[in-house]
Amino acid sequence: MTLVDHVFADFIQKGLSKEDVLDMMELYGLIAKFSFVLSASEEEQRYFVPAQLRSSPSGLCEIKPSKCDPAPLYLHFLDGFVPHGLFPQLLSRCIRWCSERGSTQAPNLYHNGVRLFVGKQTIHNLILICKKRFIKIILKQRSSSSAVLSAAAASIACDVRIFLEDILRSLTLEFSWLRNLRYELCVECASCFQLSGECVKHRSASCTHEDCLHLLQVNPEEHLICPKSFCDEAIEVPGLEKWFKVYKTEVHTFSKFLNYPC
Repeated sequence: MTLVDHVFADFIQKGLSKEDVLDMMELYGLIAKFSFVLSASEEEQRYFVPAQLRSSPSGLCEIKPSKCDPAPLYLHFLDGFVPHGLFPQLLSRCIRWCSERGSTQAPNLYHNGVRLFVGKQTIHNLILICKKRFIKIILKQRSSSSAVLSAAAASIACDVRIFLEDILRSLTLEFSWLRNLRYELCVECASCFQLSGECVKHRSASCTHEDCLHLLQVNPEEHLICPKSFCDEAIEVPGLEKWFKVYKTEVHTFSKFLNYPC
């Protein structure tokens, strides 16, 4: 906050409210605010500027879920690219959501990527990686012990999916340039990954390059079948059901985010 006070010193002297400026910057995705409670009467706030991040560790893209985690989920944008400015908006809301759920650990932000910590006990890592045409979502349990799992912890994947879908809906109403937003919830095609030969373009077996990655749209009521495969058998993706498995009545909170303060 010391840096914030310095940057807005001239504006504050002219009578402009620092909080109003920060709220406006957060609204347009220029900054992301993370709040956590230090004591019963004290709260700390930290501000991040995603647009200024220029580096990202290679290990972030190499993170893989364990057998007990949900399968990686993809927000695949049908126009061939992630709309400009959407990812910072998503980050801002995700950071606020995590802080509202009691997280006391600040997120790790990188260029086109973030690792968030979900829950008061920091049981799960939520990783978002933005590529040209999709945003990859990984939810990874930090503890390897199954004893820490509870009904609430087991439903976190479903909560994350509902939250992300609600946010995307609200963004289409808040910003005119996102009103024609088209996307699908997808998973990586396990059939193509296992059966593909050497990629001529990138000279690697089972190529996972973004342009070569084959994604399948997810519909909980339908089986996954690869249209490129000659096999008509349904494709099994371990952990996919956790994104849709409901442990309590699934209630969309869409109306809440229509007036979201970000």
